[in-house]
Amino acid sequence: MKDYIKSAIKMVIAGAIAIIIGVLLMNNAGSFLKIIMIAAGIGALYDGIYTLVMLSKFKYTDTTKTLTTIKAVESCVIGLAAVLVAIFAAEEALTVMVWIFAAGLVFSAVVAFQNAVVAGKFGADEKRNRFIVEGVITLLIAIILFFKPVDTLVTIVKILAIAFIVIGALFIAGAVIAIIRKTKKTDDGAVETEAEVVEEKKD
Repeated sequence: MKDYIKSAIKMVIAGAIAIIIGVLLMNNAGSFLKIIMIAAGIGALYDGIYTLVMLSKFKYTDTTKTLTTIKAVESCVIGLAAVLVAIFAAEEALTVMVWIFAAGLVFSAVVAFQNAVVAGKFGADEKRNRFIVEGVITLLIAIILFFKPVDTLVTIVKILAIAFIVIGALFIAGAVIAIIRKTKKTDDGAVETEAEVVEEKKD
């Protein structure tokens, strides 16, 4: 089997898997909320542990160190709670957990802005800008979650579903186009070769 055909088959398989995942997400958006909550909880837990480990390696003012420590511990607690709630609690508890998660994000945004101020005082402009961006994004996510927690998560799942379907379709389309182009080039080359052979015979 030619290499380009093997590559095309791999692209078609990847595209088909992406489309299947997208359809499953679209038709079972509610069920995937728990998966999102677990993933978010694991992310928060990792962030909290990482922050606690790295505390001793960075210079902080007393206020910043205290806030960062509280944020790290809070991330660990909320992250663990999010995972446990998603696994063991009823679906109604997800809304409450999302609100708690949003509250944690607000505090994280406050800490990020505080870190930005401190970084500015030390002349670390790059870190200051990074903290500001982190704070703004975190705060916006928190606000969205506060207003429509479950609806927001369902919307996120549906957007992911559409993205998977589109990407899968593009993969399959790309594979088909690649095969058509390669086949056309091969046919054109064969025609040119035959024409050259005919001309040589005439000569």
